[in-house]
Amino acid sequence: MKAIGVLLALCLTACGGAHQDTAANPAPAATDDLPAHGGFVGRAWVSTTPGRPLGTMLMFLPDRTLLMDSCFEPYRISEWGVAGDHIRWREDSIPIEAEVSMPTKDELTLRIVGQEQPQIFIAASVPYVCPDMPK
Repeated sequence: MKAIGVLLALCLTACGGAHQDTAANPAPAATDDLPAHGGFVGRAWVSTTPGRPLGTMLMFLPDRTLLMDSCFEPYRISEWGVAGDHIRWREDSIPIEAEVSMPTKDELTLRIVGQEQPQIFIAASVPYVCPDMPK
């Protein structure tokens, strides 16, 4: 009988730990609440915008982490969020807000507030290798 009580206590403790894990890592927002129905989230996007550094890449992760990188500049990790039909993030201390559209499932257009030229990205192919640095 004592063994059953110990076993029950262990089971309850294990269940309690799993519940705390879920509370510490809440589920991301539903994709229906995101611009472009969230089709841009969880994918690697490579810039095709003229004048941007070669290999400029963005990844909007479901946990609201934004990874920005390029082949020839240091990477940046920041948080991103939703503001109505826009998304926003910070670069250094500068707030950035952009309208998101996806003309196709493999194309992403960001219209940055205050900039005339949109930033255009395509889904990165796997494997992806940085282009050679111009000489």
